Amino acid sequence: MIFALVLVAPVIVRHAMGVGASPAGHAPAGVPTLVVINPHNQDIRREFAAVFSQWHQKHYGTPANLDYRNVGGSSDIIRALQSLYEANRDKTTKQLPPQSQIDVPYDVAWGGGDYTFNKLKGFGILVPLDAGIVKAAIPIQSLSGVELYSYESPGSDHIVWAGVCLSSFGIVYNPDLLKSIEIPEPTRWDDLTAAALHGRIALADPSHSGSAGVAYMMVLQRAMADAEMGMKNYTRWQELSKAKADKTRDPEFKRLDSEHDKALAAGWKTGMGRLLLIAANARYFTDSAERVPTDVGNGDAAEGMAIDFYGRMEQSIVGDSRARFIAPANATAVTPDPVGILYGAKHSELARHFVEFLLSPEAQLLWIKKAGTPGGPVRQSLGRPPIRPEMYADQIDWSDRVNPYADAARFNQRGAWMAMLGDVTKLWAASWIDDRDELQSAYQRILAVPDASRRQMLLDKLANIPFELSDLNKAAAERKKLAADKKNDMTFWEAKLRRDWADKFRAFYQSLADEAGKN
Repeated sequence: MIFALVLVAPVIVRHAMGVGASPAGHAPAGVPTLVVINPHNQDIRREFAAVFSQWHQKHYGTPANLDYRNVGGSSDIIRALQSLYEANRDKTTKQLPPQSQIDVPYDVAWGGGDYTFNKLKGFGILVPLDAGIVKAAIPIQSLSGVELYSYESPGSDHIVWAGVCLSSFGIVYNPDLLKSIEIPEPTRWDDLTAAALHGRIALADPSHSGSAGVAYMMVLQRAMADAEMGMKNYTRWQELSKAKADKTRDPEFKRLDSEHDKALAAGWKTGMGRLLLIAANARYFTDSAERVPTDVGNGDAAEGMAIDFYGRMEQSIVGDSRARFIAPANATAVTPDPVGILYGAKHSELARHFVEFLLSPEAQLLWIKKAGTPGGPVRQSLGRPPIRPEMYADQIDWSDRVNPYADAARFNQRGAWMAMLGDVTKLWAASWIDDRDELQSAYQRILAVPDASRRQMLLDKLANIPFELSDLNKAAAERKKLAADKKNDMTFWEAKLRRDWADKFRAFYQSLADEAGKN
């Protein structure tokens, strides 16, 4: 497959129409309008627009309009906002002009996961929220090591994003279809690697869908955690780490830390191999993560990887026999879905009201109540756990009996590991999508090998990717070094890196296809 670099295009504005939402300039006279860049589906947009307008009338004396702008998935939002603000920076100092002098078309970013908002924070384009409102709604800053709201920088008092609901990731599957093709219902990420599922798994492209990328990171982090805990001296390494031992002076800690690095590298490679076999089973890679559970419910795919609320929403629409969502035990993390006010927002006061609304009990219950019940959505249950912990004391009329605050301790997502998502996404795109034809050809030839033991040997070879964690780290270090010189064309460098990675995997797939074709 020929590699193609897709440059950030001008933002394509698409309005999500519904009750209480209309394009800017079309709201009733005197009704303030907030412009929101947002990856959510129409059900979420419609329900929140209507209730926000009512809430704003009650608390501030006037209805309010939400003008939603959709540029794609969360990865597309990151690219669009980065491009927009980069165009406004001083070419020498790289500083943004004062907020009053910058022209941006959005007021608020809402939705897309904590990874997205940490990227936006890194760009310096989120302004402080009302810390009192945030802390009153979210009394703890982190849950099992995952931030629920985030400060501008270490030691800062400025909160720049806050979660408004919680998410987890898992497998959505069609029980009726699996029964008809005699495949057991999945319980683990590993189940998606079964050769019997070739061409029957729906996946989203992680270079467009941030939620898909985080789901794939769950597979990778589980493998890394397994390798870490499998260290012979893991407990001792933990003790020395917590005691903040000095590796340069403590020979034991230096040795154990080296063993730990090797274990993580091995676990990373195992997880990447597992993901490659899942990618080989893919029916397609869609730009929209929302399509995955829809196609599973329609029977166009047997299984897929999805964020929880997409899976549960499809389950509520088509029924348990056609779509069911499962979060693999001890193998998925609970993460927040945040909101943030953008630098240069023209409607900053209304933006602050919107954040206040999203953290209010009215909005929190809208996420999880059954459609048609008091305080719930009008048309469709949204199936997302609220972030306010006190909401879980009374689950009357809830669409799902969940409690992420009780479940989160089962799997601890690592922020340090999540930091590699941007780089590993490029590797996934190069090896799964740019080389999709070559991967499929090699996989099909391997599956056609009649001898079971030889076939398994070739599958093991396929999962043993020609890439190490050290290669990824080396690329990240080189990027950082080159980016320090503002004269370097990083777009060209990124394109070449992805092409080189694609070439490497293409040769790898071809060699396995040739080996599988030998008698």
